[in-house]
Amino acid sequence: MSIQKFPSTLNDKKIAYCMVDDTHTYNPMAREYIKNIADYTITNLYSKGYDTFVGLSENELLKQCANEYEYCVVFSPGTEFINGDKFFTELEKSLDKDFFIMGHVLDRNEAYYELHHQCYVINLKYYKQHNCPDIGKQILGSKHRQIKPHRSHDNIHDDYTPSWVSGGEDETDYSHKMHGHNILSIALDNDIPVLVFDEPFRQNKKHYYPENIDVFLDQINYIYQKHNYCLTTFVHTENTDWPNSKLTDIEQVFTPASGTWYTDIISKTRPVRVVMYDYNIKALEYWKNKAPVIANVSYDFVHLDLLNEIVDLHQYFDYSNKKTVFNLSNIFAYEGTVSLYPLRYRLHRENYWINNINKCFPDSYITFSSRACTGFIDGPLYGQLSPIDISQLNTPSWHMYGDWV
Repeated sequence: MSIQKFPSTLNDKKIAYCMVDDTHTYNPMAREYIKNIADYTITNLYSKGYDTFVGLSENELLKQCANEYEYCVVFSPGTEFINGDKFFTELEKSLDKDFFIMGHVLDRNEAYYELHHQCYVINLKYYKQHNCPDIGKQILGSKHRQIKPHRSHDNIHDDYTPSWVSGGEDETDYSHKMHGHNILSIALDNDIPVLVFDEPFRQNKKHYYPENIDVFLDQINYIYQKHNYCLTTFVHTENTDWPNSKLTDIEQVFTPASGTWYTDIISKTRPVRVVMYDYNIKALEYWKNKAPVIANVSYDFVHLDLLNEIVDLHQYFDYSNKKTVFNLSNIFAYEGTVSLYPLRYRLHRENYWINNINKCFPDSYITFSSRACTGFIDGPLYGQLSPIDISQLNTPSWHMYGDWV
């Protein structure tokens, strides 16, 4: 299968992200969760300004990116970048360092060192200088002799995760070759730095180990914990959306309970009604007490889950002819829910709300910070919007044979 590119129109980066699609090897249960996570990763990387490539071969992905980018992050669909911008910020800072490879480097004793497939970074300058070498697949039972790297005495955890590795001098016998053996040996034998991911990297990504169903079942509690936290605990106390300079004199606002961005666009003289909605009751309670008191503004606070409920919008606003804004924010591409809701369903629900708004308030303005389809098509984020059919989306390989087509 050819390599698919999911370009970001926000891109001004020298880093490409390459997702190696091995979902066909997963247990069916794990596959469905990971497809949801991988879909969101495309959206997330687009929003962060990075181009994403998807393919079955890490070697082909690297070759595809070698002449256009300076660095490549190669990762598994089972890896999720969490905690907002933190992984990306840490990576950008690390580019000041000299390295060929950065990732999880594991001492496998009888096997030569492993570069864990979950996530690693390649400096494409050194990659091209060494003629775009293969990463090196795992080969069990491959007895061989080669130079043994030096490693730290301490470990990040257990006894196989050194905090640093470097080139050695003495040869030793190995019984196996692990993933990454070829490119690691090229780097270490040529004294080009290999860096081990430190805690800031490890804490800001999550690998679910879908390649091992027993380990995966122990990891997916994170998905449910995150969902429950966003549903019951976490409250956005600052704006998660941005004001649009095209909007002025708005008289009716429909917005999540997550900030006061609307104060810049509402009418300063005519009566204004603001409906704050949220699926998180705690968020609603917070904003009942924190919403700015403005003489011409009245509020309503509505417990509403846009992903699951069907409602009549007329119950929230008395007038269809007033200047109205419906802020749907990132409801259909929200980190707290995406793992449990397939993109096809999220897009279906997004289309329901667009149709509902257009029918009840045909002259209103809809605004998103991110849509279900963001990253898969250049769909507009604001204006008088129309639904998007899933057949219009750039389809990733894990959806090619069944649930999208």
